[in-house]
This record gives sequence, C-alpha cells and structure tokens, in this order.
Amino acid sequence: MPKSHFRISYIIVILLISVLLIFLGFTKYQTKVPREVYQIYIDGEIIGTVKSKTNFEEFINKKEEAIKKKYKVNKVEMPNGVMIKSVTTYNTKVDSNEKVYNRIIKKKQFTIKGVAITIKNKEVKDYKTKYIYVLNKQIFEDAVTQLIKSFVSEDDYKAYMESTQKEIVDTGSVIKDISIDEDITYKSSYISIDKEIFTNASTLAKYLLYGTTKKQSTYFVREGDTVETVANANKLNVQEFLIANSNFKSENALLYTGQEVSVGLINPVISIVVEINGISDEEKAYAVNVQYDSSELQGVEYVKQEGENGLYRVSREYEYINGQLSDTVNLNTIELKPSVDKVVVRGSKEVPHVADLSYWAWPTDTPYTITTYFGYRWGSMHAALDIYGPGYGSNIYAANNGTVVETKGGCVAGNLSCNGRQGNYILINHNTGNYYTQYMHLSTILVKVGQVVSRGQKIATMGNSGEVYPVPSSSSPYSGTHLHFATWRGYPHRGGSPFDPFTLYK
Repeated sequence: MPKSHFRISYIIVILLISVLLIFLGFTKYQTKVPREVYQIYIDGEIIGTVKSKTNFEEFINKKEEAIKKKYKVNKVEMPNGVMIKSVTTYNTKVDSNEKVYNRIIKKKQFTIKGVAITIKNKEVKDYKTKYIYVLNKQIFEDAVTQLIKSFVSEDDYKAYMESTQKEIVDTGSVIKDISIDEDITYKSSYISIDKEIFTNASTLAKYLLYGTTKKQSTYFVREGDTVETVANANKLNVQEFLIANSNFKSENALLYTGQEVSVGLINPVISIVVEINGISDEEKAYAVNVQYDSSELQGVEYVKQEGENGLYRVSREYEYINGQLSDTVNLNTIELKPSVDKVVVRGSKEVPHVADLSYWAWPTDTPYTITTYFGYRWGSMHAALDIYGPGYGSNIYAANNGTVVETKGGCVAGNLSCNGRQGNYILINHNTGNYYTQYMHLSTILVKVGQVVSRGQKIATMGNSGEVYPVPSSSSPYSGTHLHFATWRGYPHRGGSPFDPFTLYK
C-alpha cells in the first residue's frame, strides 16, 4: 500500500475513535441531571435529605394530628433549631420522609405558632422573670380580666371600664385606677409543645391566681362553720378566702352544711393594683385620761368626766395589691364632732411604773387604718396588728405604763433584713400580768432601755424600716409605712405567747 493511503486511513481511524469517545462521554453525562432537593439540619448538623419540602411538611402534619387537635391549630411547625435548606445537586440519594421525621423526634419537640409572654418586675428584689405561653394575645388579656374580677366586683369593674362610676356625694368610693405592677411584653414565636401552652382564658386565669394549674384543695362546710372559721382552719385570712370563692361577697355570707368551698392558697403570678378614692365617716374613740391623785391611797377611783366618741369625715386613697390593702394616703380629715375624754381619777402616792390593765392607750394617732389584722395571712400566722396612719413620721405611743427592756435602731428603709426583719423596734415590759408590747418598723426611737414610760407617752415615730411591703424605693420612699403592734404574755420568743391586741381594747 502506498504510504499516502496509509496515512489517510490512519487519520480516519483517529477521527472515528475521537467521535466515538465524544459521543460516549456526552451520553454518560447526559444521565446525571442536577436537581433541587432539601437538606434538613438540627442546630447546624445535617440529619437527612428529602425530595420535597412541601411533601415533608404535609407528612409531619399528618403524623402529628394529635398535636393539632390538642391545641386546635391547623398546622404543626418545625422544632426550634431545625432548618430546611434547598440545594441543587447531582447526588440522587434522598431519605424517606419517615426516616428524617424519626431522627427529628429523637432530638426535638415540634412547635406551634403562639405568643410568648415575659413578666418582669425591676422594683421587687430577687424577682424571678416569669414566662407564659398562649396561642394568642387575646387569651392572656381575657385571663387578666377574669383575674381582676377576683379582686373587684363585676359591677364595679364594668362601671370603671365604661366610665360610669357615680360621683361621691358625702361618703362612698370610686376606683381611680387598675393596673399591673409588672412589665409585660409579648412576642410572636414558635413554641415547643413541651412547654405549657394555654389555649383558653379560664385555665390561664386560675394559673394567674394560684400560680399553678394543679387542682386546689376544697373543704366541705360543717354545721356551725362561718367564713372566718373556715378560713382560719385552713390558714387563710378572710380576704384570701373571699378571693378564692368569688361567689361570697363578705365575711358575713351564709354557708350551708355540705357546701364545697375552695381553700387553696392564692399565689398570684402578676400583681393587680387597684387604686381607690374613698370618703367615710369614722368614729374617733374617746381617750381615757387617768389622773393620779397622790393625796389619795391606791385603790381609790372615781370618774370625773364621762367620755364621748368624736366623728371624722376622712378622705383617703387606698392601694390594694391582689386584694390586700398595701398602702393608704390620708387626703383630708374634717372633724364633724370632737371627742370628749373620759377622766378617771385614781389614788397613787408613787410614780406608776406598773401597767393599769383596765385602760390601754391606742399606740398611734388618729385617724388610722388597720392594714392587716391578727390572724393567718398568706398561709402563716401574722401575730400582730399592722396599723397605718396618719403616715410616715407620725407619733407612736406607749400602750401602758412599763419599763423599756429592748430597743434596736440603725435601720433604714429598704433594708429588709435589718434587726431580723423587725427594723427599728421597742419592747416594753408592763411589770404586771406578764404583759409585753412590741412596736416595730419605726422611723425614730425616743426612749432607751431601762426607762420607765407612762401610758400614752410618745416613744417613737412611724416608719418603714425592716421587712415591709410594698418595698420602699427611690421613686416611692414611704411605701410600706406602718406600725407592727404586737402584744405578748411572757417575753417574746423566750417562752411568751402572742395574742390579739384588740382584746385589750374591748
């Protein structure tokens, strides 16, 4: 064969081989078409790949039908930390929806759309931020309205909201303001179903009142029971009982044998503050002025002048927090009728340092308000009277003759643990009958240990030192002002027993 023909044949073979290789290569890569798939990540770690995001989400919503039914929602959302990312790839391998779903539920809980509510209170020391989860904001607002109606009657609340309260003519009261003490914020969010998510206002209202969703203790009324006796038997005060049983309007409400009542301890999650303006006519009890005649022997006694109660018209602002009176401010006092002292003359040839148990002086000026009585409060015994009035710096008097056996000072407002939470205080031994009186949360102390004091003598001024509520702050320095007045038979906390101070004035 000529050399030229060989070269031509060689070139043709090379061309054919090249064309064949190109064709085969083209055909091979034509079978690898890139496509869109969806990679599933948990907290940044890939756990699987699915063919269709829509089909995967529909699959989850069918699997989690129970969640939709429980929370009355149309769609279950991905867990927090799960991300679905679209990618285009030549890799044809994908996981089944079932397999990826099972991997998710091993690590995470699914979520639903809702509202996360944050509750904070910067004014209260050691307050722990609270979180509540609801399907929507309206559920929370309706629950708060129901909570308010635990502390304010429905008619009064309606009149306040509709601005139809009747003006005070002579005496009476009107609601000035209703507010929440805490800062509350709302945030739309995907809420994990392992959280407690409230779906209706009634359940949430009970949680807001009791601080728990657990069933509250109940009591079946027995013959002879009254609101007061049932409350005391279950470590409640009357006001707490009435809040837990809103169908009763006062402590004089009638109970019937076998009636079931709630005796759960209220522990409100938020603080409902109700401010009230009130005007009332109040008696001023006449004072007993005992005059000692040193020319007469001890045991001689006669009434020189009969006493007569006075009458005042007092205008005040009241602040209630969750149904408990927390503060009062005297706005105006008009004397309608002056009181007349009862004058009793008694024979005595020495300075009386022993108490006269027949007459006890009231320890504060008038008019005054009892903010807490002797009895159970918040599940524990409050063994004294808390007296407010007329305000910070007002006079505190010795209830009877005696000897000062303890004083502790140095406390300032806001220091809740000063002197064992008592704040500045005085303890008087009345040297007869084993009687002691205690005066706590004082502003200033005007007597010293060993000093003999007489009934009605000024011994201190009213303050808010030690543990008081509301807690004083820079914006409200006189909050919590009151006198904690305790009476004891025997030395306090050394074998003595407290008793209701009111028994001395009956």
